[in-house]
Order: sequence, then C-alpha cells, then structure tokens
Amino acid sequence: MGMRKTLLALSLVFFLLLASSLVLWERHEATTCFNTPSCVLNNAGINEGIILMQHHENEWRIATYQNGTLTLHVLKLKGNIIPKVEHHEKSVKTYADYSPLSFEAKRVGNLKSVKEELLVKSNDTIRIFEGALKSIPCREFITLCPECKAALGDGWELVRLGHTNVTGGYLVFPSKGKCASSFVLKILPHNGTHDLIEIEYPIGTVYGYAPRLNLPQIERTNLPTNVSQYFDSAWGILVMNGEVVLNPDPWNIVDELGECRMVSQITIYSNGSVKRHDYGKPCWRR
Repeated sequence: MGMRKTLLALSLVFFLLLASSLVLWERHEATTCFNTPSCVLNNAGINEGIILMQHHENEWRIATYQNGTLTLHVLKLKGNIIPKVEHHEKSVKTYADYSPLSFEAKRVGNLKSVKEELLVKSNDTIRIFEGALKSIPCREFITLCPECKAALGDGWELVRLGHTNVTGGYLVFPSKGKCASSFVLKILPHNGTHDLIEIEYPIGTVYGYAPRLNLPQIERTNLPTNVSQYFDSAWGILVMNGEVVLNPDPWNIVDELGECRMVSQITIYSNGSVKRHDYGKPCWRR
C-alpha cells in the first residue's frame, strides 16, 4: 500500500509538472506570436492594404484600406494563464485613396519582436516610425489654409478612425497632447461637381475627390477672444468659413473613452455665438 501511494503521488506530481509546462509553453507561444507582426497579421487574417501597425502594451491597432473603406483592427491579448486574442473591427467610408501608403503582410516577415512601436511604409521600406510627432495646435488651423473650403485636424495617442459629414472618413495618425494634430486634412475647390481632398501625414500625402461642397473658401476666420478656453478640452478641429467646430467627430472619441465619459462638440461662430452638444455613453455600472 505504501509503494502504491508513493507511485500515485509521484504520478500526480508528474502530471502537475507536465500541465504547468504545457501552460507555460502555451503562454510563451501566445506572447511571442503577439509580439511578432507577421504572426499577428496571419492570425487576424490580414494580408494586404495595411497602412500602419501600432503596438501599445497588450494591444495591436492595425489600419487597413480596401476599395474606399478604412478599417481599424484592434487586437487585445487577454487572460493571465493562457492568453487569448480578442479581435474587434470598425470601418468608415473615405473619399481619399490610401493605397499609396499601404503594404502587404509578407513585407513584415523579417521583423521578429516589436514592442511599443509604430510600423509604417516609408520610401517603399517597412520600418519603425522614428520621426518626431510634430503636432499642429488647433489654433493654427484657423489660419492654416484660407484657400480651402474646410480644414481638419484630429488627435489621439493611438491610431483610430474619424468621420464627419463634411470630410467623410479619415485615419487619425497618433499625436501627443490635446487639441493637436499630426496630420492635416484639406478640402479644396476642384470643379463644378467635385472638391479635392488632400490629407498630409508624416509618412506621406493621400488624395481623393468628394462631391462638391456648397461652401465658400475659408479666407479669413476671426474668432472672439473669449472662446479660447474651449480649445483646451478639444481633441480635434474643423474650420470652415465663419465657423469652427471643436471635436467634430465626438462619437469616435466617446468610443475610445468608454462608459461614463462625455464629449462636447462646440461650434464657435465668427459673430461670437457658441453652440454646444454633449455626447456620451450611459454609465450602466452605477
């Protein structure tokens, strides 16, 4: 009986060690894959049209473009014992053609471990973005493009999508600080039926054509001096003739902030009047 108990105990110890080893191996494999761009893309089923890949903590954000549609893939590594990847998608229609900035998944095959980095295509080479994020303050957009019908800048620390009725969909390149944008979206007069869209990013410029807006050029926009406090709480800005809209895309910001957070869209007119609309998600957990 004593020998049988000993063998049973040894068998149990061996089984626990084997199970622990398998769990550790699975965790190692999952973590290694999640830090390897090609493995992440393969598991997500993303093969082409990749504009950029951003790795931040236990999350990848991958922006893609296909046939007039921008898609943001958010992949999160969840679980402490055997991690699993959650994959969420969001898409918007865009007038701009992002294909000149895009690349195929096979182009990142030689990259092994990437942490807290932004992968982009530059001079036809896939590399880690190392340029300084030179963000343009919101206030500079007011005088940035007087010949434009509209000028937009938007910010967030992580890549995300944006959309307004004026501009259509666009990609928000990561930026630092509130009310500062690392890209500029311009809408310029083109002909009797269409306007030209030009979006200048740190990695290149994309173009497209949108249905003609019945708007004059911005020319000179003067704002009252007593509205400067509104800029401090804004993430983005849309400038048109005679009016400035702060947080022109409130719902996508609300999605980023989550429940129990409010975002105010503020329209400031050159005559001094201000219109405010609040957006937010209900706080279900209260």
